[in-house]
Amino acid sequence: MPAPETVPSQPGSLFADPGFADVTEVDWEAAAQGALRGQPLSSLQTMLIDGIETAPLYSPQRHGTEGTLAGIPGDTPYVRGATAASGGQGWEVRQIHDVRRPGTPDAVAVDTTSGVDAVTVARGWSAEDDADALASCIGDAAAAGVTIHLQAGASPAHAGALLEVLRRQRCEPGHNRSWLGLDPIAAAACGWSADTDSGDDNALEAAVERAAHSAADLAERWPQAVPLEADGSVFADAGAADASELAATLATGVAWLRAACDGPAGPGLDPAAAARLVGFTISAGPDPFVVTAKCRALRMCWARVLSACGVDIVGGTGLPMRLHAVTSTAMLSELDPWVNMLRATTATFGAANGGVDAITVRPFDTVSAAAAPSALGWRVAANTQLILRHESRIGSVIDPAGGSWFLEDLTQSMASASWDRFGNIEAAGGICAVMASGELEASLAVERKHRDEQIAAGERVLVGVTEFVDPTEIGATSESHRSKLDAGLGVHRWAAPYEAGALES
Repeated sequence: MPAPETVPSQPGSLFADPGFADVTEVDWEAAAQGALRGQPLSSLQTMLIDGIETAPLYSPQRHGTEGTLAGIPGDTPYVRGATAASGGQGWEVRQIHDVRRPGTPDAVAVDTTSGVDAVTVARGWSAEDDADALASCIGDAAAAGVTIHLQAGASPAHAGALLEVLRRQRCEPGHNRSWLGLDPIAAAACGWSADTDSGDDNALEAAVERAAHSAADLAERWPQAVPLEADGSVFADAGAADASELAATLATGVAWLRAACDGPAGPGLDPAAAARLVGFTISAGPDPFVVTAKCRALRMCWARVLSACGVDIVGGTGLPMRLHAVTSTAMLSELDPWVNMLRATTATFGAANGGVDAITVRPFDTVSAAAAPSALGWRVAANTQLILRHESRIGSVIDPAGGSWFLEDLTQSMASASWDRFGNIEAAGGICAVMASGELEASLAVERKHRDEQIAAGERVLVGVTEFVDPTEIGATSESHRSKLDAGLGVHRWAAPYEAGALES
């Protein structure tokens, strides 16, 4: 068979030489140095709260992906996504509703007929006193096949109340994928429950073991449900840097494995079976690149945890992890709240590119759990996701961060920093111990101070709050909710120190 002829390069053809000269890193540095007008090239470097440094330029010579542990899409450790094929609908769109508020049944009906895939029941309701309200709000949606979730920190009684509603609505146990939200660690961190005391690690560990035992029982009856949760967003809201949030999330996941496998009051499961009971939640902040790297790094680290526990991660028996992202409360501003729409959009974009399974967008006009969103805030929260999913079709792209030397390097750096912090938590006795000793709260206070210093120095800009302030927004907020929670680690919004005087003027 004769060799194929080489297609000659023709002027104007697809194969024509574009005429671009080869450019080296030295050439780029020289051009950048000239544009900086005397400033050093290092002035283009930035430092994240975690201590991760980003470079002015990324190249295959310095930041190539060869030899990394990221794998390929659809394969362990699922850094590049849980599936190897595109064309799906992307992530699950979740919307939070409070069953105690009037009008919630109508709001749920609008959501679930307008593209929202799942309803999350906000915390605060009583499993005994509000059971009828729960059934009224979610009953029709559950009967129509909409997935129902509980926020992390829910108790076995709350999970039981939800499952009773699902049973009454004749939901098929073998196909229902509800998240039951059992997470005493999150409850203790935020003071959501009187049953868990963050100052007593023995009491907290006992609550974790009881929840693990309940989860195993629930899993037998509802095999597709996700009974346990490791919620890192509560630590992010308390001021944790991204790597510290991931470390606390990993430590919570390990606490679940210990309780389910080795705890004296636990169900005695093997690690692979225990891992399948856990769903993970992390916060999505305004930097989409950092959010994408966080999602990828968490999967990488969790695969390492399971491998250390003897799980065959190559066979995928304990993977892929179920990962949910919720837009950050800490990033929201009460002053000029319209900017929160932009923050939520970039956060959602980053989480979707990180390959999460579900996303929750907080309403732009709700900066605390005590405030109810407006009808506009509630609709914009859902539409932010729906537009990105259906019109931008972000979820249809396989591994969108793949091949970006910046994002590949940021993923590796984030995973390394998270793993080091996770190791420190484990060395101190685990997540329950560091919460009880106050060590975790002290470390978060240091990171909050560092962030505040960056904001004060102008190194980190809060649009509409520290720069580009709209004078018409000063004092426009009708109700302020600036106080942190009375118990637990609290919620510390970045903009709060700058709003105190402005909103009272």
